Amino acid sequence: MRTALVIPSLGAPHLEFCLDAVAALEPAPDVKVLVMSGGAVAPARSDIFDVFHHSDRLGYAAAINAGISVLPGDVDSVGVLNDDALPDPGWFGALADTFERDTELAAVQGTVVTRGQTSVDGRGIAFDRWGLPVQIDRGLTLDDDQGERPILSISGTAGLYRIDALRQAAMTQSEIFDSRFDCYLEDLDLGLRLYRLGKRALWIGGARTEHLGSASGPSLRWRHPWWVLANRWRALAGNLSPSAFVRALPRLLRGEIRAIRTLGRSNWRALPAAAAVSASFPLLVARGWQRLTPGPRLNTIPEGQP
Repeated sequence: MRTALVIPSLGAPHLEFCLDAVAALEPAPDVKVLVMSGGAVAPARSDIFDVFHHSDRLGYAAAINAGISVLPGDVDSVGVLNDDALPDPGWFGALADTFERDTELAAVQGTVVTRGQTSVDGRGIAFDRWGLPVQIDRGLTLDDDQGERPILSISGTAGLYRIDALRQAAMTQSEIFDSRFDCYLEDLDLGLRLYRLGKRALWIGGARTEHLGSASGPSLRWRHPWWVLANRWRALAGNLSPSAFVRALPRLLRGEIRAIRTLGRSNWRALPAAAAVSASFPLLVARGWQRLTPGPRLNTIPEGQP
């Protein structure tokens, strides 16, 4: 199996640490692509990467799409990694070995841990009872990090996708992640599109990645609450049937209130951002329903672990 790794970056302070961690991967990906956008300059360690520069700022989704588009045609699987994520040396090999064992698997991730490896940051993405996306096991201790279990969607922080599955779920040849999501929940949207096609995702233990920026959301000021709230509606409207969306709307709105309260505890901009999302709600939903993607739309929100 020929493998690749794509890292998008706007020149984050932690990028050099990320590249150091990638240089220590054993086994290493066959192809390593670094997508620098917004005029960011690649650090010295990037000499082990194929580096592509974009003068315009690219969101995470668009940057990953750009990286995948330049991969050789014989690549079978592609890893995605945040530029503030530090994978353990055996991370990539463990994910690739899982694909070798289970040839029908579409996506796999290990445990993402918080800065200092003090607790779990996430073991995949699921919906709670209010239709809110949640990181599975967030906040738990790291005492038990073995085994494996099915999940709805892997996190774009650090994971591996099978290329054939991505092509089947793509909206167009060059649009695998929906670039309108920019950052936040683009991974959930892709996970839902794979789920609609009957594709499986898996969490495995023993493949950790430390996420240095896992608590950085509030520093994004206005963009963070807008993306979190608006992209939830984009993902739901883009993957549910209109009738399923309408049936779920009362509890989805209750979930929205919970999300606004949570965001507001650390960022006062959550309330005006929520007002902007509310004003844009009809357009967000209409565009989601109009979006053309492969596979039948879902008749219910997948809750918990598949």
